[in-house]
Amino acid sequence: MPDPTQHTTTTQWVASLEKLMGKEKAGKFIRDLAAAKPVLVESLLPAAERVTTGETPIAITYVKYAYIFGQKGAPVDYVRLGKMMGDGHYLTLGSKAPHPNAGKAFIDYFLSQESMSIIAKMGEFVNRKGVYPPLPDADKIQFVEMYDLDEKGFAEKKKEYSKIFLQ
Repeated sequence: MPDPTQHTTTTQWVASLEKLMGKEKAGKFIRDLAAAKPVLVESLLPAAERVTTGETPIAITYVKYAYIFGQKGAPVDYVRLGKMMGDGHYLTLGSKAPHPNAGKAFIDYFLSQESMSIIAKMGEFVNRKGVYPPLPDADKIQFVEMYDLDEKGFAEKKKEYSKIFLQ
């Protein structure tokens, strides 16, 4: 798994487990996970790659990698859970953008059915209803947005996870 003391998305994911499990169960899960001494890597992609090479039997990574590596012939799959956590992605247009109409046109296209379908076909989950990646049961997953930690929140969680995962 990515090192939650170094990789911000993993820090968010571990911190957000309580949204799925409740605070007490999440705390126990995190301690048990750390006690299992997982191989800590720098990011989500290397975690997935280690499964495709057979170095590890399981990884904490993006679900999209089950699709991407599966397309390349890797015998991988993902655990189907009713709820999965992820990040929201946002577009903004600056109040003093040099070409605001071009920016508005880009945002309109980006959020369109066509654009979201293209992104989903690459294995990504998108925020348009009825558009899903080509993964089995993707339409059944309920998205739960991870906590959006600020700088202080990241620092606190990374310190906490250093004690749990690195000692």
